[in-house]
Amino acid sequence: MKYKLFISDYDGTLGVAPKNDIDAETLEAIREFKAKGGIFAVCSGRETSSITRICKDSGLDGLLVSFQGARISDIVSGKYIFEGGLDAKTAVKVLNDVEREGLVPLAYARESFFYEKFNGYIDVYEKAIRLKGFETDVKKHIAEENIKTSKICWLGEDSLVNKVAEEMNEVYKGKGVKFNSGAKNLLEAINEKCSKGAAVRFLANYYGISLEQVIAVGDSTNDIDLISGSWHGVAVGDGREELKAVADEVTVPFKDKPVAYLLKKYCI
Repeated sequence: MKYKLFISDYDGTLGVAPKNDIDAETLEAIREFKAKGGIFAVCSGRETSSITRICKDSGLDGLLVSFQGARISDIVSGKYIFEGGLDAKTAVKVLNDVEREGLVPLAYARESFFYEKFNGYIDVYEKAIRLKGFETDVKKHIAEENIKTSKICWLGEDSLVNKVAEEMNEVYKGKGVKFNSGAKNLLEAINEKCSKGAAVRFLANYYGISLEQVIAVGDSTNDIDLISGSWHGVAVGDGREELKAVADEVTVPFKDKPVAYLLKKYCI
């Protein structure tokens, strides 16, 4: 077994909305890998209860990274073993800086999310994650309740999302906040210390595994940090070109079950 710890993004890598299931061949490969002593972890930008439900429905257990790395929990027990995010002051500043771009903001705190104004983007988003948020003044709610947000998101036209992500990463360079577009029409802001890459290092340390024995795979720009480290980073074959550019390996497209393919190639 070349790699003892296998970390996979969910959307576009392991499964996909709105069906939200994992194919039988991939599940069997994961079970075989774990039976041989391997450790499999799901790493997603999704909210904790959303991705936990998907994993449970598929019969997966173990540790789960959610909110882009801001939280790590046990799938079965629900116990948190790590939790980070953006403090209220930083979150409000970020919201102010992006506000003038005309995107609809939403934010996560613990197991709930709240948005500025319901529209077609919010409707599609709720159906994709299978959760309902509530409408409120996002900045006021965060400030008055002193909420630590797991992540902040904005929904809008895709070209605008990508433009703002690039601009805001320049504005916040070295200031502890990282922006990315994890899916079409979706902009995300996270604490850069609570990234997918940081989660890889946490999980390796948690299980006592060297980074050289870790493989991570993803498909989108929010997976750049997931696959960019001193471990083996893989991009899904039909993933974003920006991700492929930094990958150690580009594997098969999603339709060809990349997680099962990599497990068979390296681990089982």
